[in-house]
Amino acid sequence: MPGRSLPRDFYLVTAANFVFFLNFASFFLLPLHLKELGVTERTIGYVMGTAGFAGLCVLPFLGTLLDRVGRRGFVTAGALTMALASFAYIVVPGVGPVLFLLRVVQGVSFTAAFVTASTLAVELAPIERRGEALGLFGISTLTTHAIAPALGEIVARRFGFAALFAIAGSLGLCAAALTLRIRAPERPRSVAGSAGARLPRMAILWLGAAMMVACGLGFGAVLTFVPTFVHAIALEHVAPFFISYTVAAVAVRLAFGGLSDRVGRRRVLLPSIALLAVAVLVLGWVHSVAALVCVGLLFGAGQGMVYPTANALMIDLSHPENLGRVQTLFSGSFSVGVAASAFIFGGVIERFGYPAAFTVAAACIAVGGVLLWSSPEAGVATVATAQDALTLVQAEP
Repeated sequence: MPGRSLPRDFYLVTAANFVFFLNFASFFLLPLHLKELGVTERTIGYVMGTAGFAGLCVLPFLGTLLDRVGRRGFVTAGALTMALASFAYIVVPGVGPVLFLLRVVQGVSFTAAFVTASTLAVELAPIERRGEALGLFGISTLTTHAIAPALGEIVARRFGFAALFAIAGSLGLCAAALTLRIRAPERPRSVAGSAGARLPRMAILWLGAAMMVACGLGFGAVLTFVPTFVHAIALEHVAPFFISYTVAAVAVRLAFGGLSDRVGRRRVLLPSIALLAVAVLVLGWVHSVAALVCVGLLFGAGQGMVYPTANALMIDLSHPENLGRVQTLFSGSFSVGVAASAFIFGGVIERFGYPAAFTVAAACIAVGGVLLWSSPEAGVATVATAQDALTLVQAEP
């Protein structure tokens, strides 16, 4: 029996997220701008990581607020503030306190908009199509990882980074306008003392969070330092990596997006994590465009399945009243890894080089797979339907 169709507002949230991420992904090229200013890899890591850690600081408050107040306003405010911060880069002369302040603003804005948009997407998706819907929603993110850097590199080379920042700001304004048309679903009233009022104390939930920290470390190392790595090995453009990565990630989600809904989360996650680790490991030994494209395809195939499947796994264990908290835990865990990677791997690259850094990043991802494998409850929890998961949560002491 086919599942219910996805509602109009799900597609509207997805469209707004796509335009918002065009703004966000334009700043994947910020390390190149900083490199032009004579900044070292270590400082680049600090600048890029500041946004991630700023977002993490608001996550605990955001999760609680999402479960208590209206959600659409967070998406609109986040997109609007992100737009204003993008325009502000035009007048920032170089690395200094103002630049770090803008990264803080971007980190907070991004967290508010993205976590809230993904929470709305979960609410709007039919339960029986949750894994598939999260994969489709994620495509709105992934496609920008190719489009924004590829077009942004052309704009920056021809017209300068000021033009790129102006375009990014305009996209942020468009995203804010789109969010105003979203009709957020009504949520059940909170029942004091109910099982849904708190996060479930399940090993698989917290091991899943630890797994996403580990995967975020590896993913963040690649996304932050691939632009400078490509230039360090004398390849002209970084766009081939982002395009191949995006094509593969979108392809696996379209082809296998609903696979974990049918065979279980764990059976999809473990091989996907292994593939992601292998891709990051071999990245450090790339010396040609063809090899860069091949690694990008492997990286995209792995990440394209890991993120939405892990997200669905953790949501399976949530309750309608704590969905915002669980979604915040998931996004926050991944963001911890991504933000930490910017601070950690810049120093590793300066001292030991890119191959050593990507080897360590791959080992971090492998640790994530071990954490998932080690969970005694993984075999049951990853195949739970939403109704089964609700029963498990309500049975918690």
